[in-house]
Amino acid sequence: MPVLTPETDQVLDAAKIAVGAYSPVEGFMDRATVDGVLADLTLPDSLAWPIPIFLSPPGKEAAGVIERLRPGDEVGLRDSDGRFFGVLRFQEKFPLDRSAIARSVYGTTDTRHPNVAALRSTGDTAIAGPVDLLESPRWPFPADELTPAQTRRLFARRGWSNVAGFQTRNLPHAGHEHLHRLTLERDDIDGLLIHPVIGPLKPGDYRPEVVLEAYRAVLREYYPVGRVALATLTIAMRYAGPRASLFFAIVRKNFGCSHYIVGRDQAGVGGFYEPYACHAIFDAHPVGIVPLRFREQAYCRSCGQMASERSCPHPEAVRTATSQTRVRAALREGSPLPLEILRPEVVSILRRTVALEGELGGPVVGPAPGDPGEALAEIAERSGAV
Repeated sequence: MPVLTPETDQVLDAAKIAVGAYSPVEGFMDRATVDGVLADLTLPDSLAWPIPIFLSPPGKEAAGVIERLRPGDEVGLRDSDGRFFGVLRFQEKFPLDRSAIARSVYGTTDTRHPNVAALRSTGDTAIAGPVDLLESPRWPFPADELTPAQTRRLFARRGWSNVAGFQTRNLPHAGHEHLHRLTLERDDIDGLLIHPVIGPLKPGDYRPEVVLEAYRAVLREYYPVGRVALATLTIAMRYAGPRASLFFAIVRKNFGCSHYIVGRDQAGVGGFYEPYACHAIFDAHPVGIVPLRFREQAYCRSCGQMASERSCPHPEAVRTATSQTRVRAALREGSPLPLEILRPEVVSILRRTVALEGELGGPVVGPAPGDPGEALAEIAERSGAV
């Protein structure tokens, strides 16, 4: 059969389509579906969907294969290592309008935006069709990469009916921990799924092994046993502000979550989005999951705790923001880390690792010692986290 080699981002998308993480999307989108998503944030059946999922392998060889495809053809898909991981049942091909995607999804054509810049490396033609998975990708942390079926079974075993999902790509810090505790205090929440995205990174992002080790450390020491689960979501990060917030909520619904935590400027980057547009989009596009909206949290030295401007009367001068920009800058410069917003266990991890993608020097944190499954079981036993 004809064979194509998608980019890593699209290999990961194919795998998530196949296991139902992107339900109701069952394949790479055709032109009409992409156009509807861009224009109205809806699929042909009128269900809300904010991000186009397309397949456009780059290169002259791929272009030649695509030119010869006819509806009904089966196309072998392989990854960059040459492993055949899936089959696409080809339905349609169409020119990829990168500018339209950039403007509609990311709100800009400025290539300083990482996803807009990444669009330049995609192929000129997209192909559509459902995907059958033959073999899962080689996940960075296979013991932590749960499918929607696995998380739903986990929630059922624990007796969780209402589960809040938490999207992150950053280290745990006091602001996140405060949101987690506020969520766990609710009578209508049985458990919390902390679900960091650890796919392909942009320079300056935290390395996923560092994020995971930090979360494991704080879960062991500071979170209630049996009420929190930790799993990875290996996909490309979409820095699409409100559209990405809606997308990540739909994905967590597929993983079995009934509620979804939405903080300030979720999935934003570089000041491209209004900070609370990620809150408002849920009013315009309900997706069957309850958004738990929170304002920006900061550590108030006068209050002696985390608070937002809605609950803290003190001036900005006595408030320490939980900005990860500040933490990253301190790491690069070798200056003191803000102890008022980072647990000592996290500080210890950062001081002995290369924490940021693209940075040099020092050892890098690896997976927990021993078999990943054993480490997983130990964490589950001590903190209730997967």
